[in-house]
Formats: sequence, C-alpha cells, structure tokens
Amino acid sequence: MRKKKFPLYLNKKIAQTPESWASVWRNEKRVLKMKKSIFIILVLFSTISCGIKTYKLKNGHSKVAIDQKVYQNKKYFDKSILKKIDTLVIYEEYNTTYYSGDKPVNGLARENYENVNTIYGVYKFYGNGNFNLFMLDREKPLLESKMFDPEFTGWRGILYSENNVIKGDLITQITGMGEIGIIKQTFEFYGDTLIVNKKGNRFGNEIYVKRKIPIELIKNNAKW
Repeated sequence: MRKKKFPLYLNKKIAQTPESWASVWRNEKRVLKMKKSIFIILVLFSTISCGIKTYKLKNGHSKVAIDQKVYQNKKYFDKSILKKIDTLVIYEEYNTTYYSGDKPVNGLARENYENVNTIYGVYKFYGNGNFNLFMLDREKPLLESKMFDPEFTGWRGILYSENNVIKGDLITQITGMGEIGIIKQTFEFYGDTLIVNKKGNRFGNEIYVKRKIPIELIKNNAKW
C-alpha cells in the first residue's frame, strides 16, 4: 500500500496528530483563497491599465485601437488647419542634441551618427485630419512604401483645433510594458519646420522638418 504524501511541513512533529493536520489544511485553504483573491485583483488591474483594446497591424507587432472613441476629438477638426500643413511630404525628426541631455548638435536625426539610437520619427499628415507617426531606422536608408503604410505600421493620430491652437491625439505606446494610451500634443508649423509639444514630455519640444520623398511611397489611405 503506497504511503500517502503530505506537504513537507506535515512531517514535522507539530503536525503528527489529526487535529494538527486539520489545522494545517485549514491554513492551506486560507492561503489558496488569498492567492485566488490576489490573482483576481491583478487581472482587474491589468484590464484597467490596458483600457484601450487593440489589434496588430500587418507587421505583426504595431498596435492600433479598435474602439473609434479614442478618435472622438476628430469632430473638432477644422479644414482650415490644412493651410499650414503640407500633406505631400513627411516631416522628419531634427536633433538638437546627440541624445537627451548631451552635447548640442543641429542636424537631421537620420544623419546624427553620434547618437547610438538609430531610430527616428517622421510625421505624415493627411487631408482628412488624420496623421501617422512612423519610426524609421537610420541604418535602413532605402525607403519602401510599407514603411509609410498605415495598415502595415505606424502610430495613429487625429488633428483638431482648440482655441486657435492645432492639437493632436496620438494613440501610441505609453509604458515599457507595451500598454497603449493617448498622448496629447500641440503642433506649430513655421514654413518647413514643425514644432511638437507633447504633454508631459520632460525633454521639451521636438523639432521636425519637411522632407520630400517619392509621392508613390506615401499615397496611402488613412481611415480611422
């Protein structure tokens, strides 16, 4: 007859009687109940933290929102905004430092080889008030249409006007855990230059400049 196995702590002298066994099992049940409660709390917390439901784009990892409510400020879009924006170009990142807080420099991010981070951002604006923030790699200089295809990659956003200020809601990754949220932005256009102020950005304003690329690369629909 096989000997019934008990938890290790039942082998101690303190648990050698039926009464002590019953006490131990009661404690174990309480522990299991506590673990279950903690698990439920963690599930609820993760659900709240990841409030924006998403799906993946064709590149297999970029995420965009499912619920169109995240674009609700689009109702404040005014077409007069487009008078200041060139929708036939991209606006690429311009660096004023090698990297945040380091030696000053003035140059395009794709040409800033002193920066160990090879990824840089480009904005593409559309005539319907939508925009994308695409991330390009300096080490991959050959541009392809999929790099600017909203169905393949990119963070999505919408433009609107508030108190004569051009604003944008960018739906993007907001934590290191990959959670998606909304970043509030303001846009200022001065000729070929774009100044972007992201709410809560401790590094200050970001600068982007116009870059003309073959129109075939950026002739994509932006429907959201």
